Amino acid sequence: MSVTVYDGTFGFRQNELATKGIQHGEHKMSAEQQKSFEASPFMAQARKQEDYTSQLTGERDKKRKATDKEFQPCDEDWTSPKAFDYDKGVNYYTVLGVEEYATLDEIKKAYKKLSLFYHPDKTAGLDKNEQEERSAIFIELKNAYMTLGDQATRRQYDRDRDFMAAGCEVNGFRKRKDRVPFDATEVMKKIQEHYKPPGQEVDVEVAVKLEKFFYGGSKQLTRTRRTYDEGGSENFDNKLFRLDVPKGADEPWEIKTKGGDMHLETQPDTLRFLVRAKPHQVLERRGSDLHVTRPVVLRPDAHLQPFLSTEVRTVAGRTVLIWGQNPLYSQASSSNAMLKVSIRGEALGEQGKLHFTASQASRPGSGDDLCVVSVRTTYTKIRFYVGVSSSALVKDLKTAVRDVSE
Repeated sequence: MSVTVYDGTFGFRQNELATKGIQHGEHKMSAEQQKSFEASPFMAQARKQEDYTSQLTGERDKKRKATDKEFQPCDEDWTSPKAFDYDKGVNYYTVLGVEEYATLDEIKKAYKKLSLFYHPDKTAGLDKNEQEERSAIFIELKNAYMTLGDQATRRQYDRDRDFMAAGCEVNGFRKRKDRVPFDATEVMKKIQEHYKPPGQEVDVEVAVKLEKFFYGGSKQLTRTRRTYDEGGSENFDNKLFRLDVPKGADEPWEIKTKGGDMHLETQPDTLRFLVRAKPHQVLERRGSDLHVTRPVVLRPDAHLQPFLSTEVRTVAGRTVLIWGQNPLYSQASSSNAMLKVSIRGEALGEQGKLHFTASQASRPGSGDDLCVVSVRTTYTKIRFYVGVSSSALVKDLKTAVRDVSE
């Protein structure tokens, strides 16, 4: 058996210290210490801040009396309970879109006008994100009105902000920027625009390379549009638009966006961009299919070969190579055999097809002889040969040279 002893008084003292803290007794500064503390630079700066705060508050009250006949300040305002536990770092005047010395009637009118638009009962039919955004704005409006709509709370709020401003001025600190979660001035502009009749829908034709539809891509476009400043003066500026064309998009690809000319009586115009493909050198679009417009020429003796290989240039950066058993081999007696090819997946979209027709080159003496032309480059002095029909024109020769060069 074991025996131990504990001090209950000690445990009680430990608990008392933990909950009440250490009692240092009735230690006070002496008269000399008090005098020295009052004369310290810290207290001198604090008195300056208090004096400057009182000056700012007095000037504010005079200005409010001059603009608001019903404003009657009293000392009880400083001790009255706050109508709302405000944040002195938030500019509630900007939230409601009123002047700093606005009357109580002006504050009520501003709150009523904005709350009618942002009240939760007015958000039916909107998507969830917009409902949440308007609900948050309505809460800010309500907080601002509770602060500025009560005289005592408003005076305490103004004095706290004056105290911050005085501290920055006296101590040489940089003044903090107000937190403005919501700017009623900008919102009122949106409300006014919202109730204007809609503007016109303007069609804008845009031509892009066919490759944009094949690979997918974007087109940047700059347009000049008419704008109006707050004073109603007409201006013109350039606006940059980015038009995204998905891979395999239909033609014309339609993109609607805001950003057209502004009007005084209606909302800005809506721009409808109609994106079409420019004419291509070797391809023609028909729906989702692509057709090769240039002839694909096989060897003159292609029908005599059991295996066939040829390549076809399509969109930029892409060449289709086909090879395998020669379907023309069984047509050895034919002098004008043709091969029609359709390849799924080599056009626009998964179902689009690439179409081309391959035919044999004319043999010498067949009425359309094949001529071999020697070509030498200007700068690199490289010599190569191209074959064209004897009846070919200069443009045909240029096309043949360009095909070899590429």
